[in-house]
Amino acid sequence: MIGLLSCAGSSARWAFGIALALAAIDWLAIACQWRRLHDVFKPATLIGILVGAWLLTRGPHDAWVARFFLPGLAFSLAGDVFLLLPERFFLPGLVAFLLGHVCYIVGLNPTLPPWPALGVLVVVAAIGGLFYRSIAAGLRQRGRSALLAPVALYSVVLGLMLVSAWATLFRPEWTPLRRGLVVVGASLFFVSDATLAWDRFVEPAAWRRLLVIVTYHLGQVELAASVALW
Repeated sequence: MIGLLSCAGSSARWAFGIALALAAIDWLAIACQWRRLHDVFKPATLIGILVGAWLLTRGPHDAWVARFFLPGLAFSLAGDVFLLLPERFFLPGLVAFLLGHVCYIVGLNPTLPPWPALGVLVVVAAIGGLFYRSIAAGLRQRGRSALLAPVALYSVVLGLMLVSAWATLFRPEWTPLRRGLVVVGASLFFVSDATLAWDRFVEPAAWRRLLVIVTYHLGQVELAASVALW
């Protein structure tokens, strides 16, 4: 990833490098259950990624994507902070991430999605529907039925973000490298959120928390890097 960023300037390269170093410390904090360290380095990582994406706009970049991806990263940062707070802040965190995904969706769709993307939509909808059934059952078992509608809405928006990323495969104006960045980034983000939901509402496990944070950070880096014109 760092090698790919070399043509975008040394400032962006350093920012993403620092962000990945901060992310590695956060992964260690999760693995070792160092909560205070995690509380610092999780938002710090997103700040580094956001700065890196902004620095990419100083060189050749996709103005439309940047216009929405930078706010998307900012909403993600807000969501990170909310989710570090007591449980009553979970819903504001969910809303912040939902708005972030809306920004990504708009950024990935300067025009209507190509028709072949409908096939991707069908696959994602089928998988997402089956997954949500398990999440909904977990919410009911834990007496958190009030979250059924917000989580359902979030799941739909998350799925549309994933479909929008995969739809770039059918957009001739996107280079293969940028397509790869958004497809991998959005897919990792999807895995992160799905794993987080399973861990919170179905079956918690320490190893899943590490998977959540690793896929989340790597996904955000990939999406941020796609702002540049490669």
